[in-house]
Amino acid sequence: MTAIRIGLSGTKMFYNLREIFRFEDIIMANTTILHFTGIGSAFNAPLGNTNAYFINGTTLVMFDCGESVYPRIIRLLKSKRIRRLVILITHLHSDHIGSLGTVLSFCDHIVPKPVDIFYPTKALERFLKCIGIGADKYTHYLSAPDAWDLTIVPHRVVHSDMIACFGYEVVFGTTSFYYSGDAHDIPDIVLKKFLDNKIELLFHEATLDKNAAGHCCYTTLERKIPLSERSRVYCMHLGSDKLIALLRKKGFQIPNIEVP
Repeated sequence: MTAIRIGLSGTKMFYNLREIFRFEDIIMANTTILHFTGIGSAFNAPLGNTNAYFINGTTLVMFDCGESVYPRIIRLLKSKRIRRLVILITHLHSDHIGSLGTVLSFCDHIVPKPVDIFYPTKALERFLKCIGIGADKYTHYLSAPDAWDLTIVPHRVVHSDMIACFGYEVVFGTTSFYYSGDAHDIPDIVLKKFLDNKIELLFHEATLDKNAAGHCCYTTLERKIPLSERSRVYCMHLGSDKLIALLRKKGFQIPNIEVP
């Protein structure tokens, strides 16, 4: 299989054909940077639901499981080198877990592999039961087990009054990063660690809407992140080309989309 990395230049998407590479090379690379199969907001279909992953040995570690990125996720799972799936769920909105049930069934029936899910409340189990997924199809962790060989610290974030929402601080090998999920702001402790270089990379959502109570306006990031540190901040959950162009202009990074 091959993969095409989609770059974002200004306000337009393009397929950079010089960056076509073997799919197996992606998943076995000892990278310190997340790979994104989608960076869009819930309603930005061309960019896909925001979904990221990295490889830890033979384990695929994935953030969220939105509805529109399902075809890309299953192509990752078809690799024989992936023997286990770990999913870190930030919250239970459909653009973040819309394909979770189908992914679990896929790992049960089509490419048998164990699936571990990390979400710090039992609401996940109730949700999966409602859609007919039994507890025998996955292992739900409220805290990260030592067996994952990862340090994962959940941070409660403000996004929805109806469900628990989390960002995740992750230490993977020599790399440390924070993944916000959907969040109105950066937790103070995370921001301090980032500015003190104790967290290397920040993957954070951004919106143009200054009145969005559950999302982070770009002006908040602009105010809190000095220009000198913005090259370490990758913005995601993006709603428009206008926002992408603005964030780039202000010195923030936009992840590439890697389509298996």
